[in-house]
Amino acid sequence: MAFSKANVMAPLVSSAIAPKGAASVTFVDMTAKASSDVTSLSEGSERSSIAVATGAHECIIANYVVRSDLTDLAVLAAPYDLTGNVSDNLGHAAALKVDDLLTDLFSGFSQTVGGEGQELDLDKFFDAARQLHAAGAPQPFNYVGNSKQIWGAKGIQGLIVNTSTSVVADNPVSTEMLANGYVGQLAGVKIYFSQEITETGANDCPAGMFSKNALGLGISSAGLINVETERDASYQHTEYIVSLKCGVIEVQDSFGVYMTSDVS
Repeated sequence: MAFSKANVMAPLVSSAIAPKGAASVTFVDMTAKASSDVTSLSEGSERSSIAVATGAHECIIANYVVRSDLTDLAVLAAPYDLTGNVSDNLGHAAALKVDDLLTDLFSGFSQTVGGEGQELDLDKFFDAARQLHAAGAPQPFNYVGNSKQIWGAKGIQGLIVNTSTSVVADNPVSTEMLANGYVGQLAGVKIYFSQEITETGANDCPAGMFSKNALGLGISSAGLINVETERDASYQHTEYIVSLKCGVIEVQDSFGVYMTSDVS
């Protein structure tokens, strides 16, 4: 059984647990004030108050469920731990769902770089980082794309390693890619991939570069993922149910950049 990479997004975003009795989590952002808001004050004068705008983003907790039934005969005939494998498999699927929900939010970022039919290049990558710096987004920045946006001639590999000739760029980043088959950071941005980001029929893939506070993951008071079993003797099988109770939301739009690139 081959599992695809899961639990990519949850460590990279803000998360909060709903209190008992609540079905939502509220994430709050505050508009930063500028230097122009700080003015000189003559002796004996009073500085008038300025408003500090805040935004409250309510993240509604939803329930996602996957179930598999194992018959007694199937368990008895299996030469391996069928019950344990089923639990792991369903739990892994729930973790993938979290990645799916969060990566779907990338398209909501108003800041964009690239587009359909456009190859990823270093200028676009640095421009996305520039937009985050200009917005005052706290580091680290993260880039999450499809595997084809990491490896291949049109991915990050193609940006830092010349695979079409025998000439190889002589720098530490290229050396890391050649030695390890992966580069963990580029332009100060941490690199990740998720197969929950899917390629379109036009051979484009969405991606996102963002800071932690760009997105929020709300978790129920019962926990994020729960595994339960229920015996149904009349059917001579056991039900394995994995539930995922969470919500996702965009919190700080300027802390994320939506990036689309051609991959094939």
